Amino acid sequence: MEKRLRQFCLERRIAALWQAPLSDFTSFRIGGPADALLFPDTERALTELLAFLRSGSIPFRVIGNGTNLLFSDRGFRGAVISSRHIRDITVTGTAVSAAAGVPLGILCRTLADHALDGLAPLYGIPGTVGGAVLMNAGAFGGTIADYLTYVSVCRGDGSVSALSRESLAFSYRHSRLREERDTVLLSAEFVFPRADSEKIREKMRQVLLERMQKQPTALPCAGSAFLKPREGYAARYIEEAGLSGYRIGGAAVSLKHAGFIVNLGGATAADVLALLTHIRNEVEKQFGITLVPEIEYVE
Repeated sequence: MEKRLRQFCLERRIAALWQAPLSDFTSFRIGGPADALLFPDTERALTELLAFLRSGSIPFRVIGNGTNLLFSDRGFRGAVISSRHIRDITVTGTAVSAAAGVPLGILCRTLADHALDGLAPLYGIPGTVGGAVLMNAGAFGGTIADYLTYVSVCRGDGSVSALSRESLAFSYRHSRLREERDTVLLSAEFVFPRADSEKIREKMRQVLLERMQKQPTALPCAGSAFLKPREGYAARYIEEAGLSGYRIGGAAVSLKHAGFIVNLGGATAADVLALLTHIRNEVEKQFGITLVPEIEYVE
């Protein structure tokens, strides 16, 4: 596999790393080596790479900034594709097209520059457009799906097609695309309302300040550890269960916000999985509430 893939990447000028530790490319700073870590820099290079991998039955996983993910300590046998170098943004009036690899922060600042409102509540979330759409990222009462019109995807048969917002079955932290692993999101199209640029920037500043005050932004983590339960908030149950600061290995429940698990240094995926299990067991035992992990484990 590696010889043919190396040749393909050389011919297509796709940057590649071999046996690269995924801990260097995830917000959790956890994960063993991937056989190949690939960085296409155009949508065409990405679709050609997907076709090559599929033709050779090579397992692959597409990531953006590696947030919300926990890779196995054993790493990933196959190719991990990073979309972080595909950052095209086009603004036409109130319509905006953004490639999957565009960081949310860059998209938010671009919108403010063009006096387009809507995504300020998402400012400071460290993911990319692709990941945000897949999981319908949201904050402060709004979600990215509120302004989405359609997405462009590459299907398992290699065809590229557009899917409307209505067809994506958005719900809380979910879209249909999360279940269709062979369908890769390439870009997303939005329509945003007009607003004053400086007012948008002020909202962004306030959102960022609140995140920094309430969330453990100084330590590696993968965002919220659990989805919001049917009643109340995961952080409150975790705190009331006496688990703030609880630690297994290098992984701990954040003292700043109990809804986050942080890497204190040298944490392994096994540490995080054990901590997630312990939290779930304690909260269910004490409150009868079943917490569902928001962090996705990949092996």
